Amino acid sequence: MACPDCFRGGVVVGDPKGSIETLYDVPTYVAKPEGAPSSPSTIVYFTDAFGLDLVNNKVLADAYASATGIRVLVPDIIPGGPMPVSVLDTMESAMSSVGLFDIPGQINRISALFSAMWHFVPFMYRARPTIPATFNPCLDYARKVKADLPAGGKLGLAGFCWGGYLSVNLCTHTAKVGGEERLVDAAFAAHPSALTVPDNIVDSILKFKTPLSIAHAENDMVLKTAGIEQTEAALRQKAGDGKGENGFHYHIKTYKGMAHGFAVRAKPGVEAEEKAADEAKTQASEWFKKFL
Repeated sequence: MACPDCFRGGVVVGDPKGSIETLYDVPTYVAKPEGAPSSPSTIVYFTDAFGLDLVNNKVLADAYASATGIRVLVPDIIPGGPMPVSVLDTMESAMSSVGLFDIPGQINRISALFSAMWHFVPFMYRARPTIPATFNPCLDYARKVKADLPAGGKLGLAGFCWGGYLSVNLCTHTAKVGGEERLVDAAFAAHPSALTVPDNIVDSILKFKTPLSIAHAENDMVLKTAGIEQTEAALRQKAGDGKGENGFHYHIKTYKGMAHGFAVRAKPGVEAEEKAADEAKTQASEWFKKFL
């Protein structure tokens, strides 16, 4: 599932505008557009491994709400809590280039690597998105949100890294246990982790004809370009061009030169990363505006 880039990146400069509320017994960051929401729909945003402790997730949720006119909910739902934000700096030290004979530098780098592993290993044991202890509470949360939507409301999902697995695979589930109505009406995933490709992506689209948009990083060590190419070939064969043919809508965009995590953890001041993150934000917002 994971790679070093899962725990690297920058922290944005910004002040969250939303609030923390308890919804369905889960602390949830609620982002609303200015004024009354213009849509009865809701987007559930599943974060990366850093959860709500990373301000980036709140600021991005605010941006989605502002751009779409739709309420955005970000549940604090990672089992055992998210990765500490301090790991971002630790991983930068662990992955830094150090001269072979720079003994103090090598010691610092190795020390940082062990420090990162101290957090990484327990997190992967307790909170990987593929296990029922993680996946089922997220499914339950999404179903409760869907059930509470007003007439005409639709459910969108956005997921990043850790949360990308959820926003993709929840598309194969029904709104109610034993029901027939689809749970998800539109989904977006940026550099999702832990996917089995092409099957997870193809199934998420074919099962209920759920519109799915993916922001893929060209240099992603988790979801590699070869896997995306295989997925696109399978989708063309089974679902058509993705522009409505046979009722299927999908969009996969590869961001050249980007690494895993760029859409939510772009480094401030790095122009290429900031530009790609902005484009991915627009990709998601336009998708939700079209289908919710």
